[in-house]
Amino acid sequence: MQINEELLFTIMVDRELKNGNTGRTKHFSQAIKEKKGWAKALKVSDVIIPTGIVLPLPAFIEEVLGGKTVQQRVGLVVNRVLGRRQRFWDADSALRGAKELIDATVDTGLLEDDNMKHVAWCVGSQDDTRKEEGPFVELLFYGAENNG
Repeated sequence: MQINEELLFTIMVDRELKNGNTGRTKHFSQAIKEKKGWAKALKVSDVIIPTGIVLPLPAFIEEVLGGKTVQQRVGLVVNRVLGRRQRFWDADSALRGAKELIDATVDTGLLEDDNMKHVAWCVGSQDDTRKEEGPFVELLFYGAENNG
């Protein structure tokens, strides 16, 4: 797959993406716990802008975004970077577990909402080339057209 949109920034989240099916039943307490865990991890994450500058997420929100949410429609790539002894998941599971991460971007002030007005698309990918650094998640934000 080739993404033709402009890369806005990447967030390096030091937390393992789990493939559990939690929170998809009537019991939502596990999903809430996961979302809180992602929000906590996001708050201490680094943001890399295309020029290579790295900022802590709170500084990025304040200095780059002016204390506001992202003011344009975006596309997201959730890149699961595998750790030692981890294997690829099936392609149809690449985004499983990412719902709470994306929900947490709203809670941390990155996105106003995660609906189609604000997030045009979301793709899951996996990377096994940095196993000695993983596991962690790269969350890439791309500009997306405002139609839809």
